[in-house]
Amino acid sequence: MSIHQINQMNRVLFAFCFAAFGLVILRPAASAAAAASDFDKLPGEQGKQSPLLMRIVKYDGSTNGAITVDVKNPTDKPQEFSAKGIYFVPTGNANEAPQRLGAVGPFQLQSRNEGPLRTDHTTIAPGATARMTLDVYCIDSHRASPSSSTSFRPAKERMPAPLMRAIDADAEKSAAGLGGVSSPEAKGAVQGEVWRNRNKKWIKLDGEGAQELRK
Repeated sequence: MSIHQINQMNRVLFAFCFAAFGLVILRPAASAAAAASDFDKLPGEQGKQSPLLMRIVKYDGSTNGAITVDVKNPTDKPQEFSAKGIYFVPTGNANEAPQRLGAVGPFQLQSRNEGPLRTDHTTIAPGATARMTLDVYCIDSHRASPSSSTSFRPAKERMPAPLMRAIDADAEKSAAGLGGVSSPEAKGAVQGEVWRNRNKKWIKLDGEGAQELRK
């Protein structure tokens, strides 16, 4: 084989390796772009729109428990966040899904400087993402209980204001002698109030299925 043929072969091999390397370095970028889609639009409070985005990190519990979320502010202005009326819908077939989960009481904001902080609302800085944990309770007493392996998504809207206010007021009353709605000792009492108010006058929410036809 001549020197000219060897050089030509080396050039072909170099071009092939460069192309293959280029494909490798492009894939992580594509994966990173796809990962951003796990944020869902966060519904605003009643009568309002919200630019905030939310993704679910994990759920710990069954009939009730705590759900950890990331809330992102993609705008160039500070944005207010409140968990009032937020609820979560199991992914998959609504006809067979376990109970939906509704947020009740103050949420726990994770802060690097001050440690966990209980609050009813917070301000998220421009471009920032805040991690927080919401106390949640099942809102469909006729369905099976979810588990920590159940996959959820944020509902497309918040609970109607009358239902939200009734649950909050009765939960606070029932938990008054048990350390408040955020106390572990009050979970049973709060869960009872959530189901009672939900069943008193059925209101259709995101995630209805055949399970709700008789409600």
